[in-house]
Amino acid sequence: MTRADEGDIAGFRERFAQIMVEYGMPRMAARVYAALLVSDSGKLSAAELAERLEAGAPAISGAVKYLVQVRLVERGREPGTRHDFCRIHEHTWSHFVSRSDPMLARVQGGADDGVAVLGLDTPAGQRLDETRRFFAFVREEISQSMAKWWRLQAAERETPQPASRTSPT
Repeated sequence: MTRADEGDIAGFRERFAQIMVEYGMPRMAARVYAALLVSDSGKLSAAELAERLEAGAPAISGAVKYLVQVRLVERGREPGTRHDFCRIHEHTWSHFVSRSDPMLARVQGGADDGVAVLGLDTPAGQRLDETRRFFAFVREEISQSMAKWWRLQAAERETPQPASRTSPT
């Protein structure tokens, strides 16, 4: 199988980044994430990111810091060198979603505290109760969905995959 034309890859990378921007990710972080996503290794140095994205080192650094903070990527260092790199997490989205529970639990707990203060007999207390119940529901659904996802992933690893076909050139 051959790698797509670099121009096509760059176009896709920018379109995918725009999707992420539309859902709230900062623009440069979205571009860095997309660049990592489309690289075969899923790992690039800051210099490689800057070159591919035609961006300055400070912009790349800020984007990587954001992506590390939201747990979509991790920083690393090549053993025995001073070369740092940024790597997309393997199974990035399942990793991201499965680690969201502490934040969801905090929102649920905060809403529960609000209900205790405001009472269920007030409109604000009722809104907070709905918030609490919603986050409890979402946490349970995510837990069940992630368990199902990991079972599906394990089953796929156990099932031999057919060889991919390439079209003749």
